[in-house]
Amino acid sequence: MHGEHGAIGLAAQADCAAEVVDSCGSLVIVAVDDDDPEFSKAIEEQLSVVTAWWREGPPGEGFEQTVLRSPAERHDVEGFLHYSGIREADEHAVLVVYITSHGAVGRSGRHFLLLPDTDLDRLPATGMPTNEIVIAALDSRARHVLVIVNACEAEGIDVELRAFVRDLAQVRTAGGTLNVVATTQARSPVLGREFAVLLRMAFEWLQDAAGITQPYLSISEFFQALEGAAERLEADRALSVPGPRLVVQSRLTVPLPTLPNPGYRRKPVVVLQAREEVAATHEELEYWLDRASGRASSDDPGWYFSGRQDLNRQLAKFVEGPAGVLVVTGTAASGKSAVLARAVTLSDPSFRASPRYAEAVSMSPKDSVPQEGSVHVAVSARNRGPLSLVEAIGTKLGCEPDRSQSGADELRQWQEGLRSFFQSEEGETVTVVVDGLDESPDPGACLRDVLAPMAANAAGLTTASSLPIPEQGGCSATGSALPPAGLRGLRLLVGVRSSRPGSPERGVGPSLGELLHDLRNFFPAAQVVRTDGQRVREDVTAYVTALLAGAPWGADPAMVTRAAATVASHVGHSFLDARLAAEQLRRSEDVALLSDPQWLSQLDRGTVGLFEEDLDQVSDEGLSRDEALALLRAAAFGLGRGIPWAHVWPAVAQGLLQAPIEHADDKIRRLLGSRLAGYLTHDSEDDRVVYRPTHEQLGAILRQWPQTPQQVGRRDG
Repeated sequence: MHGEHGAIGLAAQADCAAEVVDSCGSLVIVAVDDDDPEFSKAIEEQLSVVTAWWREGPPGEGFEQTVLRSPAERHDVEGFLHYSGIREADEHAVLVVYITSHGAVGRSGRHFLLLPDTDLDRLPATGMPTNEIVIAALDSRARHVLVIVNACEAEGIDVELRAFVRDLAQVRTAGGTLNVVATTQARSPVLGREFAVLLRMAFEWLQDAAGITQPYLSISEFFQALEGAAERLEADRALSVPGPRLVVQSRLTVPLPTLPNPGYRRKPVVVLQAREEVAATHEELEYWLDRASGRASSDDPGWYFSGRQDLNRQLAKFVEGPAGVLVVTGTAASGKSAVLARAVTLSDPSFRASPRYAEAVSMSPKDSVPQEGSVHVAVSARNRGPLSLVEAIGTKLGCEPDRSQSGADELRQWQEGLRSFFQSEEGETVTVVVDGLDESPDPGACLRDVLAPMAANAAGLTTASSLPIPEQGGCSATGSALPPAGLRGLRLLVGVRSSRPGSPERGVGPSLGELLHDLRNFFPAAQVVRTDGQRVREDVTAYVTALLAGAPWGADPAMVTRAAATVASHVGHSFLDARLAAEQLRRSEDVALLSDPQWLSQLDRGTVGLFEEDLDQVSDEGLSRDEALALLRAAAFGLGRGIPWAHVWPAVAQGLLQAPIEHADDKIRRLLGSRLAGYLTHDSEDDRVVYRPTHEQLGAILRQWPQTPQQVGRRDG
């Protein structure tokens, strides 16, 4: 929709355009009506979406809005330019000017806004030169300026504006971000309601589907949203909208304060960045404080804080103790990540300082709460190879790769950087948590090339690896030489899935028993705790009891006790299945499901059975079963932290379905508001919101769908 042809390219813009500007912006609107009531309605619709996009807010937020509506003559516009303060905007200002009117290009090539008394034969005397408004904004001191001209033949501002821009001071063109958008081409009428619809569709798409997590958009992202809206308009309404285009442009990919992102939501800070990959999310914490067990109180701080006490005590004791290795393991969905997340979260100083969570923390069993700051770094190995993992750990510890050996590869440089960290100076013992080792595409390499070398360079740890690191990178799992004594100690917590002793292994990826065996070989003195031990049945029962507090019948303790016991007897060690079953019970008006043989049979089939139960009923919420399944499967195939929505998620789902999904964005919105939403979680990656299944076990099920009888018949243990 926008191209380079005819655009006025400014000099390279300052990188600071991406900075968050604290002071509020200014939105200046010039809207010229005519005697056509329909055109007046079209202007109202435009102003409705423009003022919503550049909305008013309290001091320091939003945009102050100044509107000139229906000027009678040129003098009114010129006076407005004076008293609105456009020309005198200071260097810290963020200025957006929106112009909508009928317009015309004179024989000289100059563009004019048509006022009520404009004589087309006397445009210079009776019309308003459009570029006088545009250049008033561009030549102000405001560092960030955006002008949108929605008028007949708006592209006609181009030729004259070229000359004007050459007159701007160099500091404006080199240090500012100046953009001018024309919505119509030569000999094209003004886009009245069409542009209002286009802008609103782009606004709504940016609110969710675009998934952009930054507070501001770039010009490129803004036009991408407009282009997508134009395509949908043409497909749904057979309405072709040819513009808009850039007439003056700054760098296309730099987020600009003149373009607030409608989808931006300030992310609540729960923990510091060094721990956030493994810590509980804001949504999870709110769930336990509000939905599941009510607000924290003296006798109920919430299951998340008070459940699984034996395991929590072991972790709290470990992170306060001497250097060592602790492996947290168990069958799929037995709560390994949740136990680690709780310890990481409770150790975080910013979390502990939050008044919202203070009572829940203080009411938790004291010996199950780690000391503040006792966990220093927490990372996930999910979809990470050894280089990505060592870089994540090293960066969060404040290390840098050792570039002194130019011939060494990057992995080796990071290994040496971590060696220097542990051996260069004496300091406190640090705690590093690595969750989901089995979810790495190469967990053996992560163990051999990252965890073992790091531990071998720390003080107080005994490993079976021979060091120094071999020249080819990595460590041998054989040999008994002790590592050189370091000056800084390390407590290493590793979360890894494994099958129960004596149970057959199922699933894809590396042998679960072999991976745990390798961990024991590398760290012969490591402690190993299981999340599927003897008390897991009691823990699952308590978990379901807390979840059912919000059920319609949850006020009946006897009914809740019966329901929790029934679910626990069927789901084995799986907290995932317990949650899914509890959610289905919460949605029911009574406890009839507990006596339904078909539902109990589905419960016995585990995650697959519970998922099929929800999938069969999703049509009640306006979704096709096949399309909902395809969308969920697409999320399971996302690499990294998940799959982005815009363009990618619908395309992957249609590929899996091998059929088009009409109005795919609307279908995704329905999915995220349906009973199936509980099967997905969201994260952020590369400044985009991404989606993935709530648990890797669920992801594996979706990737292998349809399931074979051997895959769905039994549970581990």
